[in-house]
Amino acid sequence: MFDPTRIDRTLGALRSAWEGQPDLPLGTLFGMLAAEGYGWGVSDDELTARLEAMAQVHPPLIPLSDASLVTHGLWLAVTDSHRVTLVATQGSSQVVVRPVTKEGERGQPVAWKVSALRPVGPGRPLVLSDSEGFEHRYGVVESVTRLREDNRSLSGLTRRSVGDRVWFIRTAEETIILDHGLHVTERKNRELVRTDFSWHRIDECAVGVPLTVDLSRGTQHSFGEVVEVTLVESEPWCPR
Repeated sequence: MFDPTRIDRTLGALRSAWEGQPDLPLGTLFGMLAAEGYGWGVSDDELTARLEAMAQVHPPLIPLSDASLVTHGLWLAVTDSHRVTLVATQGSSQVVVRPVTKEGERGQPVAWKVSALRPVGPGRPLVLSDSEGFEHRYGVVESVTRLREDNRSLSGLTRRSVGDRVWFIRTAEETIILDHGLHVTERKNRELVRTDFSWHRIDECAVGVPLTVDLSRGTQHSFGEVVEVTLVESEPWCPR
C-alpha cells in the first residue's frame, strides 16, 4: 500500500509551483511536466521533487528573513511598469529598479539599499522601504524568477557572449544598463540625457577605474570611474 501521507506533500508542492506561476492554466503546467518526462507512470516522489524545484525558481514568495530582507539569491520581480532586481548582500538587501513603459521605453535605472520588504510574490503589491524607512511602490507583481548568479569580471566581455545577461553599472558620472546595447543616462545642464551606444567589447570594467568600451564603429570610449556593477538579469537559476 502506498503511504497516504504523500498526498499532502504532493498537493502542497503542486500548490507552490502553481502559485509561483499563476498565469499558467493547470493543464499547461501538467503539459510542461509531461514534456520533461513527468507524465504517466512517474512516481509521486519524482513528481513532487520536480514541482518543488519549479517553486524554487518561480516561488509564490521570495524567501525573507525575520528582518524582512532577502535571505539568499538573485531575484527578478516584474510588474507592469518596472523590472526590479533584488540582491541578497551580507546583512542587507540591495535593489536595482528599471522603469519600463508598455511601449518598451526605459526610464532611468536606480539602485539603493533596502531596509525592509513586504512579502514579494505574484499578485502582491511590490513595496520596498529604503534606508530612511520611506516606502516605494512599484505596482503588482506579475512574476518572480530566481536568476543564475555570475560574479565574473566584465573586463574582456564581448557583445556576442552576453546572452540573456543584463548589468547595471554606476559610475561617478553616469548610470548604465549593459545588455546587447550600452544605454547611458547622465545629467547635463540639469537635465537627464540618455545615449545608446553599439558596442563590441568591454575593455576595462572594475570598481575604482574608468569604464572603457570598444564601440562597434572601431573607436574606444571612456566613461566615468566605476562605482558599482550589479547583474540584474540572467537565465533562470537551476536547482542542483
